[in-house]
Amino acid sequence: MRNDKLLKLILFVVSLIVINQSYAQDYSPYGKGRIKHRLSAGYVFSFYKNHTKHTANTKSKPGFNAAYKLEILLGRKTNVITGLEFMSQGLKFYGYYKAPQHTYLFDENYAYFHEIRYNEVQVPLGFKQALNNEKEHFYTAYYFGGIGFRYIVKSMTYIENDSTATPIYEGKTNLTFENHIVDKKFNAFYHLGFGIQKNYRESAKALFLEFTYKYNISRLHYVGNENTNSLNIRDGNLAITFGMRF
Repeated sequence: MRNDKLLKLILFVVSLIVINQSYAQDYSPYGKGRIKHRLSAGYVFSFYKNHTKHTANTKSKPGFNAAYKLEILLGRKTNVITGLEFMSQGLKFYGYYKAPQHTYLFDENYAYFHEIRYNEVQVPLGFKQALNNEKEHFYTAYYFGGIGFRYIVKSMTYIENDSTATPIYEGKTNLTFENHIVDKKFNAFYHLGFGIQKNYRESAKALFLEFTYKYNISRLHYVGNENTNSLNIRDGNLAITFGMRF
């Protein structure tokens, strides 16, 4: 069932790719309705707010972003951008580990170390507003924003007894959302950002650098290993990416 939802998400974007360029009102590189392709990759800084009574010393791990997007030209300065993004993020913290059939005491010692890594596919949808006419300038600054959808495809955790350095568990964890859309691994986000691009004016190709902040609507829900934990974690991120438009 989950694979079907992910497939539908991907097919939605792929269907946009096969739109014929004949929808453009003219055949110039900047013709209204023309579709440009964007490839990008970069570093992700994640931000987490964990449960202060059940965890301590929460820190983010290095993240990675890679994306393929479509830029649909609407006018001299305004375009629509959508596509597919792959996001890999992670965090670590000290907390509890409630083993099945085990007496559990919330003594605020946080004797267990947790390290989580999760991957997701995202579909952003937004508007890009340029500050000048790309066709007439070698460099263009722009801002963008909109909504998007995210689907967690894989999540792993490593749990260790901090006092003895003994590994307790390493493997898959069922990371979901506190509030979800249709599926527990499916939710939405808002995004906004700023970018600058070098224009190749005759072809409408470009190189760009972007800064994108995403605010995720629902908190993550972490269950550890077979419900040994139950934490809702607020997350957001800032991605710094470099790419090309062609």
